Amino acid sequence: MTFDFFEGAAGTGKTHNLVGRAGEIVQNGILGEGHKLLALTFMNGARRRLDVRLGENPAFRRRFDCQTFDVFARTLATRRRSLITPTMQAQANALNEFDGPCALAAGLLENEAVRKWVARSFPLILVDEAQDLDEYRLRILQGLSLSSRIVAAADAFQCLQNGRDTAPLMGWLDGAGQTHRLTLVRRTNQRGLIDAALAVREGRDMKTVLTARTAQNRTSWNGVGFRLLDAPATQANTGLLAWAIANDISQRQGPVVILTPDAGNAIIRAALNTLQTRQWSRNNGATFGPYPHTWDRHDNEEANALLAEIALPENASYADFCTLLTPLAGQAPIAQALSRMDRLRRTQGQAGFTAAQVTEFVRESVRNRARLGLRQQRGHLAMTIQRAKNREFPNVIVLWPHTATGSPEHLRRLLYNGITRAQNHCSVIVLGQNRLSAPPFAPVAVAQGRPAE
Repeated sequence: MTFDFFEGAAGTGKTHNLVGRAGEIVQNGILGEGHKLLALTFMNGARRRLDVRLGENPAFRRRFDCQTFDVFARTLATRRRSLITPTMQAQANALNEFDGPCALAAGLLENEAVRKWVARSFPLILVDEAQDLDEYRLRILQGLSLSSRIVAAADAFQCLQNGRDTAPLMGWLDGAGQTHRLTLVRRTNQRGLIDAALAVREGRDMKTVLTARTAQNRTSWNGVGFRLLDAPATQANTGLLAWAIANDISQRQGPVVILTPDAGNAIIRAALNTLQTRQWSRNNGATFGPYPHTWDRHDNEEANALLAEIALPENASYADFCTLLTPLAGQAPIAQALSRMDRLRRTQGQAGFTAAQVTEFVRESVRNRARLGLRQQRGHLAMTIQRAKNREFPNVIVLWPHTATGSPEHLRRLLYNGITRAQNHCSVIVLGQNRLSAPPFAPVAVAQGRPAE
């Protein structure tokens, strides 16, 4: 079948072109009676955003289904379970709860009858953020491509799995059909922002494309829509970082998203706590702050945070769990867990529950609310750079601590992904001093005092 592959840097419109090309194919009549377009992504956040994009295009007339690879794999493995061999099952059992079903689905798609069965429902398949696919999910895509038409988009430099070799994946995508190279950045027209991101992507010294500015014995490097500075914050003076963040937010129009590669860094956590409540004054008497914000977390992190302060008994009656959890029912996942327990009590006569059951009820509620986009937000947003993938925001502040880990290449990819989320302005605040001549802000050779190659 025909395969279209869109490759381009961040902000060049890969998803826009992905959806546009799919619209052209649908207009040409690929979706017959009972057919749907299937859109596959690696993460739920990307799935929700692609669902919105497709829903805005009248060409699809609600004839599409957005799923993660994991959900698609579990569904396929369940519906064609009779074709799973003992060898396939044994291999899947050796993997985790996500990779196992994907390995089963990949094995099933080696069967031509299964491929044609899928194609009868989904003759056209979209895959966004394909650079994130590992061996199991790539095998799923390779199987699907033999019977369905594929439109995929990827950028190898935006793969944030430390140490993953994307060359085989990108080579296969490039050779699977027609490749469309996207080169024009459309997310922003801010020249300094574009130049800084390109310097990181190409492994050059960011400071060489920016202009140094010194005030009050502090130097920052600036361009149109971009600012790079360090903050000599330590655990003993986290207020310095809090002030730097608040000062930057005060200069922006519209919402600001705070990104970091390490959400657990103690200095960053303390500074953001201060940011929630403190007000600062300028010499002219003007004030700025406080700036409330909400952490946007992965499903497991969200559930763990809800359960962290609850001492769940290993076994207890329904009434005992109600006494423990009802004061926390203002949190929707807790309320839904209570409702689930009550339903089981009434319909199945279940009088007692375990901590493991209640924990899974809360986790399932968090997952469902995330899938439906029901998370509540107060004020600005804060999240990891990894969490921000495939998203865009008017203004971004990247907080870069010394605890960011990985190879120099991985650190550059993280920083690049953080910078390129911004549409209007991005500020990068580096914790500590004299770190701007080291990766990922400058090549390794510069940091070692040698000319960069």
